Amino acid sequence: MLILEQWINGLALGGVYALIALGFTLIFGVLKLFHMAHGDVFMFTGYIVVSIVVFAFGGLPFFVVLLIAMAVASLLGMAVERVAFRPYRQSDEIIPLISGIGMSLILQNLALLIWGPGQINYSFNVGIGNVSFGGIQITGIRLVILAASIVIVLIFNYWLYRTRTGRAVRATAADPQTASMMGIRPELIILLTFGVGSALAGAATALVGALYGAIYPALGFSMGLKAFAASILGGLGNMTGAVVGGLLLGVLEVFTASYINVAYQDAIAMGIMILVLLIRPNGLLGKAVEDKL
Repeated sequence: MLILEQWINGLALGGVYALIALGFTLIFGVLKLFHMAHGDVFMFTGYIVVSIVVFAFGGLPFFVVLLIAMAVASLLGMAVERVAFRPYRQSDEIIPLISGIGMSLILQNLALLIWGPGQINYSFNVGIGNVSFGGIQITGIRLVILAASIVIVLIFNYWLYRTRTGRAVRATAADPQTASMMGIRPELIILLTFGVGSALAGAATALVGALYGAIYPALGFSMGLKAFAASILGGLGNMTGAVVGGLLLGVLEVFTASYINVAYQDAIAMGIMILVLLIRPNGLLGKAVEDKL
């Protein structure tokens, strides 16, 4: 029974990683660009949401907090696209990458200046207590996180593959010039891509806040690295692979922390990822893609 409990905990954590990885993969799929500031958009959104929800308005319903986090992250992501990436669209391929790293450092230092270097602790009330069934006990927070992650992934999948806007995004990713000839505005689609990809990271911000109740400036780097690892593990550019990679990474971390040592959870998870990539260089579900770097 304890193993089942760890599986649920791992899938809940993996669902958070999957959301961030999905946003990262969406942006890469359209621009063929590693969005190095993606994790810091996640982090900075967390600070804004905590300042608004916890310190300004008090205890709002968690569903409202989730929507606020997605909206804040979407606006922040689109602002990052306008400032850090759009001016260099026609530049050498390495320049947008460097610009993204610069934006990452800017967001980290802004967080340090505004909120300080220390950890801020807070809590989001999800409205559900512990749940017991079959001899195991699961915290309500983890069930909410797992359920919310599944619902958001399903909504995202429907939007991308069943709506006109989603088809425009996929057409732009496949061939921007042809998409432009068909009446699609690539610049608008790219801006939308950053908005949606960042909104997924914003959803993860709220879910992580409910799970851990703490935020600090370096959190963005850590979560961004894990999102990148999940994308690579599942197959860079593959949406399903991003979800699978995120879930697998979360399960590996939880089982390592539970049965080996919490100090080794990142090292062992990344070591297994490297081993998988030695066997399948393009990831579990990935295909060979054009190398932009």
